[in-house]
Amino acid sequence: MEKQLFYVNLNPISMDTINPTRVDDGQLIEYEIEATPAEKKALEDLLHEVQSHDLELGNLFTFRHFDDSKIDDDRNEYQRGLNDVYEELYRLGTAETKEKIREIHMINDDQ
Repeated sequence: MEKQLFYVNLNPISMDTINPTRVDDGQLIEYEIEATPAEKKALEDLLHEVQSHDLELGNLFTFRHFDDSKIDDDRNEYQRGLNDVYEELYRLGTAETKEKIREIHMINDDQ
């Protein structure tokens, strides 16, 4: 399969949307990737999973937020998911994307 260019942003509201064109918004950080349809779908699924978990963390209508160990577990799980997203963005990313990710120290350069 031939790879195509796509643009990914990690805005919590539209995190699981991968666009074939850039969004014209100077406030938005977009990551340019090259992906096959299967790779795009896998990344969309990962983004959706992380975004869904982020929404769970924001649920203030439960008593889970009083349990510090649960909160720490939830935050750690969300961070692991976000780390997986950055690793996948780095793997699929263009040279510019890889540089952006290295600049924010979201990838282990020893890999």
